[in-house]
Amino acid sequence: MDDVSPEFPGAAVPTSCGAVFVRHHESGAAVPLSSKHTVDTAAQPVVFVHGLGGESLDWADVVSELGAEVDAYALDLPGFGASPPPSDHDASLDAHVRAVVDVIDASGRAPVHLVGNSLGGAIATRVAAEHPNRVRSLALISPALPDLRPRLWSWQLLVALIPGLGSRIVQQALQGNPERMARRVFWLCYGNPSSVSDRRRIELVEATRRRAELVHSASTYQASLRALVSAYLQRGDRRLWRQAEQVVVRTMVIYGGRDKLVDPRMAARARRTFPDVQTLLMPDAGHVAQLEYPQRVANALRDFFVSVDQLRTPTPGSGNDRTAWDR
Repeated sequence: MDDVSPEFPGAAVPTSCGAVFVRHHESGAAVPLSSKHTVDTAAQPVVFVHGLGGESLDWADVVSELGAEVDAYALDLPGFGASPPPSDHDASLDAHVRAVVDVIDASGRAPVHLVGNSLGGAIATRVAAEHPNRVRSLALISPALPDLRPRLWSWQLLVALIPGLGSRIVQQALQGNPERMARRVFWLCYGNPSSVSDRRRIELVEATRRRAELVHSASTYQASLRALVSAYLQRGDRRLWRQAEQVVVRTMVIYGGRDKLVDPRMAARARRTFPDVQTLLMPDAGHVAQLEYPQRVANALRDFFVSVDQLRTPTPGSGNDRTAWDR
């Protein structure tokens, strides 16, 4: 697939899962990851992981707001965006984890600040728990962590997993009217769909058209949804909430007050579970706060990164306040 964003360009990066498309924005100047350049070590290294059905461009506005302060990498998970399906046909959560870890290693900037939304939040949590040497901090936006009280609209997504019928439903949705599909996505994922800008609406319609042209889009979506559900049902030490307990880096979790997919009341469990966590509620946001309120998300990330740097060089007598960021 051709790169459709000259402002946030990228390149295919070889990984153990096959080629993964990675956008790179370095210290205010966007350059391909594969180019030869000198890295500004003063910039914060940040890796962004999108959610189910999303792509690397979901982070473009946040990265633009952060500007020269970050050395940013946003990947298309295997089979999403401009990344081809995984070479080994493995779309499990662990396969996505391997892709993220390989991108972190390819950046040469580990440990990095790791940021994930929805499915990307579940992936990032596992990366932080199992590869702590690669993660400097963890920031999650509406993370898809198991909830015994799933929201109504979360249940509706599971229709896509019905054998036979699910494939047809997903394929018909992808190949249907892109304007109608965009309205559906805005209604489901945004806290205030009427506030969507014309630019963002056009971008999503075009992204829907691009996905409809890819023969693997429906199967990739289904396989990743199935992998997420399997992770929800996982038992033992690799349960996602058990892994959240094992995260050793400072963590920030952002919830949207109007999220139809992830209950913002899960903030209470996040505070009980992550060892060093700060939670932030954006009352008007839905499931994709980074798209609805990129400036607010960027400001929160900026302050969070500063707090992590201060933690790495603590002053005598300083301590960690788990609830300092709670809103």
